[in-house]
Amino acid sequence: MALIGIAVGGFAVNSVSLTRIDKTADSVTAATALAQQQLEALRALPLGAAQLSPGVYSDPANPLRADGTGGGVFQRSWTVSGNDTPRAGLRTVSVLVSWTDSRPHTTRVAAYVRCSTIPCP
Repeated sequence: MALIGIAVGGFAVNSVSLTRIDKTADSVTAATALAQQQLEALRALPLGAAQLSPGVYSDPANPLRADGTGGGVFQRSWTVSGNDTPRAGLRTVSVLVSWTDSRPHTTRVAAYVRCSTIPCP
């Protein structure tokens, strides 16, 4: 009888652990999608757009849900590097999405964008 109790207890602990792993995987997927969505929106802007000026920006809809609407747990921000970083005529755009469940998490994606002139103005 004790062996059955130990087995049931082991299955319960295992089930909780698997549920937590599954939830974390869902959050990582959502955060990566939110970051990629913002990165693609920034890359689609015309050369010289004000949103591509060097600086640090926060999403005005923060905190976000997985679908990008407000009222969720995700915080999205992005950084546009200084002019000509890493090379003449380029800037680096990094998008960061962070959230906290049982501990803090962060997902980051980055890409280069062209400046309107070389070197960047």
